[in-house]
Amino acid sequence: MEEERRILLQIIESQAAQNAKLTEQVAALTAQVEELIRKLDEKNHRKTSKNSSAPPSSDGYAKPAPKSQRKSSGAKVGGQDGHKGNSMKLMKEPDEVREYYPVACAGCPNKGICHANVAERRYESEIVVESRLIEHRQIVCCCQMANNVAITGEFPQNITGTKQYGNNLKAFAVALSTVGMIGIERIHDLLTGVFQISVSTGSIQNWIHQLAEKVSPAVGRIREQINSLSVLNCDETGLRVAGSLHWLHCLCNERWSYFALHKKRGKKAMDDIGILPGFGKTMVHDFWKPYYKYNSATHGICNAHIIRELVYAEEEMKQGWAGKLRELLLEMNESRKLLQMDGSFQELVLQTYNLRYDNILADGFEENPVPAKLKWKRGRPGKGKILSLLERLREYKADILRFATDWSVPFTNNEAERTIRFSKVKQKVSGCFRTIEGAEEYARIMSYISTARKQGMAYFESVKQALSGNALALVEQWV
Repeated sequence: MEEERRILLQIIESQAAQNAKLTEQVAALTAQVEELIRKLDEKNHRKTSKNSSAPPSSDGYAKPAPKSQRKSSGAKVGGQDGHKGNSMKLMKEPDEVREYYPVACAGCPNKGICHANVAERRYESEIVVESRLIEHRQIVCCCQMANNVAITGEFPQNITGTKQYGNNLKAFAVALSTVGMIGIERIHDLLTGVFQISVSTGSIQNWIHQLAEKVSPAVGRIREQINSLSVLNCDETGLRVAGSLHWLHCLCNERWSYFALHKKRGKKAMDDIGILPGFGKTMVHDFWKPYYKYNSATHGICNAHIIRELVYAEEEMKQGWAGKLRELLLEMNESRKLLQMDGSFQELVLQTYNLRYDNILADGFEENPVPAKLKWKRGRPGKGKILSLLERLREYKADILRFATDWSVPFTNNEAERTIRFSKVKQKVSGCFRTIEGAEEYARIMSYISTARKQGMAYFESVKQALSGNALALVEQWV
């Protein structure tokens, strides 16, 4: 009996140990399945340009329906009752007046004698497409006042050759290439087909090169102004140059634009460009980590990017806290617009906003606890997109809410993104740049032209002034 009892106890102990081991395996496998399900969910929840920083071109044919973050005002679509309205504006006095008399007046001997008034005026804005060939003649005179000595007239300073193109034509061709984003071959075809002027592609390329040289001193002055700004918007975008990927870096605000081309995107490029290393004010960006290498600057985060991530968390991952935080950020921005004349939020209002922000994040962390460490997997457990977003929102709260504590800081980084967008259009329309020198010249020209546009000067006029050697003088006026 004693022997049988001992054997049964051993069997029971063995089964208990085996059950404990199986329980542990089941727990590990359950955690593994949950981790795989979480990753599969994140993979299946598609990111688009509406809920992430992905470009619209990545949406493919399955583009999401447009969805604005603005709330409906309740007003009907279109012009509202009683609004002032805008129509085509007349920019100058008529160049030509055409009068239309009654048919019965044709051939009447009293025409012009009868009393007549203008019943109605209508205006037509039109363009005249024509080319002009101007002959410049140098005249030699035998001056009787100087004992019949021959005296010769002087050509204008800009007339240097026996045959040449005028500044208007040059400015138009260069504007088509830079602002119009048109390729040189197409410009050649356009000038030939519309104006019957045969201009070689080499001449057009030379004009672009001349413009790049003439705006260089002006761009240097623009760079100095960029260095002195109190709030600087920063962005960068890829650019295909000489068969490989380069990066166009943009530093700007609402009045000034500066572009620089570099092979790299991160800190190496920013150091070589040389503006950010010594910048000690506020830089606004889209959370690209190399910007945080510059500790002397204060940072502001683009909330348009934050809101897109919150839209993804809310709509795809069903995170209720994300919708509340998105609404809070938009509410703070709207309040700032309404109170813009005050200059800042009252301290109590700001404290309330901060408390609401913290409470929403607390709800998010409670909804998304840190996953337990898995025994079967080495290293720390993966946090996933949502928990990583929550930690980023908590760690960089001051920079995200910089627009609320300093009203000179914009809510988004849209200024830089709008300013640099031309580079994508340029690549779509006329393709990549064949040489690094050409791309650098283009960046220099667009620094000047973009700044001129922000200063209220028309593209064509700014190019024409630069070709005439007045670019630096213009920038000095804007300063």
